[in-house]
Amino acid sequence: MSFSRTTRSDLSNLGRRKRSSRQPFLPEECPYPSPEPDPGGRPTYGGRRSSATSLLAVAGLTQNDWMTLGEWNRHTMSQSEFTADHQGKTVVLKGEEPTTELVLFARGFLLVNRPEARFLYRADGMWLAVRMERHRGRGDQQDHALVTASQVALPQGITKREIDVLTLVSVGLTNIEIAERLGTSPRTVSTQIERLLQKLDQRGRAGLAAMAVDSNLLALPVSGGVDGVAPIAAVGLEKFARMLSRNPERVRALAALPAIRRPILLGTLASLSGNATDDGEEHVRGSALAVEEISTNGGIAGRPLEHIVADADIFNPTDVRAAMQRLIDSGVDAITTNYISAENPFILDMAADYGRPFLHLDTFEQHVELVRSHPDRYWMIYQTCPSEKYYAMAFRRFLQELESSRTYAPSNRQVAVVEMDSPSAHITGNGFEEALSTVGWSVSSTQSAPFRQTDWRRIARKISESQPDVVLVAHFIPDEIALFHRLLREHDFTGLVHYVYGASIPRFKDVLGPLADGAVWSSVTTRTDSASASRFQRNYLLRYGVEPGPAQASAAYDQVQLLAWSWARNGSTVPAGTCKVLREEIHRGLNGIYYFGDGGQSPLSYPDGTADPTVGQPLITSQIQDGRSVILSPSLFGSMNRLQLPGR
Repeated sequence: MSFSRTTRSDLSNLGRRKRSSRQPFLPEECPYPSPEPDPGGRPTYGGRRSSATSLLAVAGLTQNDWMTLGEWNRHTMSQSEFTADHQGKTVVLKGEEPTTELVLFARGFLLVNRPEARFLYRADGMWLAVRMERHRGRGDQQDHALVTASQVALPQGITKREIDVLTLVSVGLTNIEIAERLGTSPRTVSTQIERLLQKLDQRGRAGLAAMAVDSNLLALPVSGGVDGVAPIAAVGLEKFARMLSRNPERVRALAALPAIRRPILLGTLASLSGNATDDGEEHVRGSALAVEEISTNGGIAGRPLEHIVADADIFNPTDVRAAMQRLIDSGVDAITTNYISAENPFILDMAADYGRPFLHLDTFEQHVELVRSHPDRYWMIYQTCPSEKYYAMAFRRFLQELESSRTYAPSNRQVAVVEMDSPSAHITGNGFEEALSTVGWSVSSTQSAPFRQTDWRRIARKISESQPDVVLVAHFIPDEIALFHRLLREHDFTGLVHYVYGASIPRFKDVLGPLADGAVWSSVTTRTDSASASRFQRNYLLRYGVEPGPAQASAAYDQVQLLAWSWARNGSTVPAGTCKVLREEIHRGLNGIYYFGDGGQSPLSYPDGTADPTVGQPLITSQIQDGRSVILSPSLFGSMNRLQLPGR
């Protein structure tokens, strides 16, 4: 974690915030009148007696006004403000540097995906009313947390212990459970609850819980920790904060426990910094949802799952290596990740040396072949999606189906290709042009798109001048391809634009809005319709306030469920037995069928890798229409007749 100090005017990328009526009162913006002694000798401000909350005089409030719930968190004695990113890098805008724990809470807040969170926090013997807001400045490719912490007095004469009790009541704990956490008796807790009911004018526990949430009276950190409590309101961000924390003492304590008593540790390597944060956030959220569900249902043979998240910028190898090492040093029982190892192949050797299950989404045939060729070395490594080679096959099939459907009449049967300068994004080698020629199509041009160095305007202009029927884009940074898509529209391109995976990321639609309509995308792993998929989508929406994308969150959820299922079938977390179960048995997940028995330990792709949909994951091709993705192919899941034609 690093700190820097600046002023609000120095942060042009953060934009300007309007002061709302709920903005905490700032002493320096309204200086006190000169103090005058009253007859009793106590200093007064404007003729009113001073108290610990001397701002009352300036604000025009009485002591009773100050203590009402409607005003208590709007009038403060001091304030600090800072921003924090996923890695914990902070910029202080006002006041003192934040505590390490508060920065950790800000990082957790970014993962919760709520626009705002409010809670109480105690530091240096003072209560702070904390407000966190998500902010993404112009040109930024990741959100920051904008945190305001204001000193307050507790309302209605509530004590610190009563705030703890109120918080624990709100997260659904019984009197007995609260007493165990606070080291007191259930009878004492009952008395404290009775006092809270009187002070807050409520009739029962449900009213107290509603009042605590509505009035931002939940206190973090939660006494006794967040394991086994409902992730309501701000409590959810503490859960993520604990996943991100580095606690060597806890690692040593867990290592000293007998295996049967130790929680199962799941490590997730996520790209929460840099330019691939949108997928990184979805991956962590999907994984966390699976961990919560498994632990709520009793864990694995009575052992709960504990989730540890290590953040790294996918394009910073030093950062990635350090994050992977943190998970190894934590003694995790397995590691999940998305496609970080595709850009950082040394991770596979770190995983092989560690000898625990490593599940990734590289979509990279080279890594599948590495496992196939060296099973004694890489037996613990599983790619939980089919490889990129299937994109070329699916695109050829898409062109065939395009003409067969009679919904689209190509004018020149030419394809312009744009590929990210990354090994895992190269899909047009190995006879791609020859394969297209067999169905009467040709490649008119191939453009390389170096990461963060692409002249998208030049590429869009060149493609628009040649007017191919289809543009094929293999690039997974949504902000960059959204810019490219916008430029194609500005240059009056009238053909179809087909994106390999990238346009499936929700950020693509968020950036473009209605301009995203008409974009076609394909993905080797996509959530399919089922009762369990609908339940996942509903739970994700309730937990994070937004619908999951079609691929990444559910793929991460499946990774955790695969491990849990294998641990349960194996009867332990012993790596050899766990990996044997993964390798030999078929598992149905949200994104389709997982079968790893072909030697490379990667699922089959339907319909290009197998004609049997019961043993493969469907490679779905969809089109964005009215802001929603409509499945076009394969025919078992959609129809090309749904295709909406671009204007010509």
